[in-house]
Amino acid sequence: MEEDIAIIGIGCNFPGGEGVDSFWKVLVEGRNCVVQIPDERFDTSEWFHPDESKPGKTQTTKAALIEGFNEFDHKFFGISEAEADYMDPQQKLLLQCAYRALEDGGIPLEKVSGTRTGVYIGLMNRDYETLLNNSPSTITHYNGTGTAMSIAANRISYIFNLTGPSFAIDSACSSSLVALHSACQAIRQGDCEMALCGGVSCILEPRVFVALSKAKMISHEGTSKAFCRTADGYGRGS
Repeated sequence: MEEDIAIIGIGCNFPGGEGVDSFWKVLVEGRNCVVQIPDERFDTSEWFHPDESKPGKTQTTKAALIEGFNEFDHKFFGISEAEADYMDPQQKLLLQCAYRALEDGGIPLEKVSGTRTGVYIGLMNRDYETLLNNSPSTITHYNGTGTAMSIAANRISYIFNLTGPSFAIDSACSSSLVALHSACQAIRQGDCEMALCGGVSCILEPRVFVALSKAKMISHEGTSKAFCRTADGYGRGS
């Protein structure tokens, strides 16, 4: 007989606000959090064209985005400013949400330190790596750790001194779900006694939009309309 696995803490940041309460409010109100993609992400005027046959162009200028995606207190996590500058914003979001999950579960950092806690993270976007490597002359030793998918999970284990399994999973759109499944399996078979699991996605550059446009997969309105006759593709987010 398999024992039940309890969710004891949640940390999250979705379009519409940070935290579970904000996420729940968006769902209850049925809000659509799609916005015009701001220049701080990328310049849509350079990449958008309404003609879907136009090479190298995207068919949408909209996505559902979180606010303050690259705001990060590096000193709080014991990371130097020089290293933080080369960290993928996805790594920063994961550290913040991992801390909030522990806080929400009432688990002090000194109590979790040294425990056999696993870290299972789902992610697939490599936008920041693409941007950093656009300029070879500025590459430093921080590029590797700042953009590696493995480090997205490993950095959480390192910062909080967790000794369980730690790895990232890329199974495309199901990455977070597979991470959760893997964490549950690991707990059941004794690989770890507790697990931090989740996923992250952060849109920073337009090339994936172009590819999805050419595949006729992306919504012109940037909105997913499941089971609706007006559906014209799916909307990307975060």
